[in-house]
Amino acid sequence: MADDTSIDLMGGGFTRGELAELEQQMILDAFSRHVEDVVYRVNDGKEATVYLCRTVPGEVDAPFVAAKVYRDRRFRGFANNAQYTDTSRIGDRRLAKAVRKGTRTGRKASQQMWVDREWQALNRLRQAGACVPQPYDHAPSAVLMAFLGDDAGPAPMLSQVRLSAAEAATAYGLLLDEIAIMLDCGLVHGDLSAFNILYHQGRPWIIDLPQVVSVDEAVDGWSLFHRDLVNLAGYFEHQGLTLDPTGDAIDLWGRYVG
Repeated sequence: MADDTSIDLMGGGFTRGELAELEQQMILDAFSRHVEDVVYRVNDGKEATVYLCRTVPGEVDAPFVAAKVYRDRRFRGFANNAQYTDTSRIGDRRLAKAVRKGTRTGRKASQQMWVDREWQALNRLRQAGACVPQPYDHAPSAVLMAFLGDDAGPAPMLSQVRLSAAEAATAYGLLLDEIAIMLDCGLVHGDLSAFNILYHQGRPWIIDLPQVVSVDEAVDGWSLFHRDLVNLAGYFEHQGLTLDPTGDAIDLWGRYVG
C-alpha cells in the first residue's frame, strides 16, 4: 500500500502514492504498443522504480515485462555521480556546465544520459551474449525490458540468496564470464554488487546498468572495475569461498583492456 511520504519529482512535491500514479500513467502512455496494464511495483531502488506490466497480446514474446522508471531525485541522490560522467565530452559547453552544477536543466540532461546509457548497454550486452534482461523499448525516463521471475514473483537479488559452496563457486565463475563479456564490449558496470544481480533459473543475471562506463571514456575505469570485483567477492566470501578479487581484476583487465 502506498504511503504519504513526500517525494520531490523534478522540483515538485508529491506523495509516494501520487508519484506511483504518475509513473504508471507514464508507462501506459510511453509503452502503449507493448503494455496493456501495470500490475504492481516490483522494487523501489536508489535510482528508479520497477513495475511489473502485462503485455499486449502478440507484441512481446512474454506475458509480462518490467518497466524501470527513473526519477530526478534519485539521480541527485546517487553517490559520486562525477565518477560516471565526464562532462568534458559533452559538446554543448553550457549544458556541460549545467550538468556539473546540478541545475534543473543539468539534472534533466543527466537523467536522459543515464537512461540512454542503460538502454544502449542492455542492447550491446545482449547482442554479445551476456545474461542481462532483454530490452524492448525506452522513453525519456524509462526502459522497458524482460521480467526476470515466474508466477511466484520476481527473481530474488543475489544478496537474498544463500548458496551452497558448489553453487557459489559456479555462480562466481559465471559472473566472471559476464564481466569478461562486458570488458570485451569496452564496458565497466561501475556499481556491481550482490544487490544488483538477480538469481534466476539457477544462474546470476546482471541488472542496473545506467552508470555503466566505457573503458575509453571513464574518469577512472580501473578503480570502478576493481571496486566491482571487491564488492562482488564480499558476498561470495560470506558463502564460503576464498577469493582474490584484486588478482581476478588484474587478470581480466590485462586480458581485455591491457
